[in-house]
Amino acid sequence: MLNLFFRLLLTANATFWMVVVYGIKEQWSYRIFSPGIISAILILIPVILSLVLLLCSKAFDQDSIQNCKECVLADNEFLPVYLGYFFVALSINNLTTLCYIYAIVFVFTFVTQAQYFNPAFLLFGYHFYHVTTMRSTKVFVIAKGTVIRNEQYVGFDKLRRINNTTYISGKD
Repeated sequence: MLNLFFRLLLTANATFWMVVVYGIKEQWSYRIFSPGIISAILILIPVILSLVLLLCSKAFDQDSIQNCKECVLADNEFLPVYLGYFFVALSINNLTTLCYIYAIVFVFTFVTQAQYFNPAFLLFGYHFYHVTTMRSTKVFVIAKGTVIRNEQYVGFDKLRRINNTTYISGKD
């Protein structure tokens, strides 16, 4: 149950940037809070939630991957997806439409287990990799540290399993 809740939060956090862009575009304000303050709060929500999720990931089962066949950096691979989210959010004309579009994107992202890429993780020193194990299993690893450039010596200790194809690790 904890894993399902965590995956829901990861999905919400990864897709919430649509709401951020829409709120900034529409210059949301609330009582004494100007659009600038609301925009800053909107940006901080996924950043802070990302930090909380990274800390909570330590509660999952530990695993490791050693002697990978292939390890490919995927940090830049998801930029087009996020630009798509931004352009969609910029083209939405009202809050009702945003809610429907966001719900559709959320469901598809969650159901496809779309590897939970979140650009805010980059701010905390994490990188994203497509890893092929020695048994030819392809997994997605979110790992903290310097960029891995030589796959010959790749090994991931202290991984936490998010689902059967996605792992997260950090330097403890």
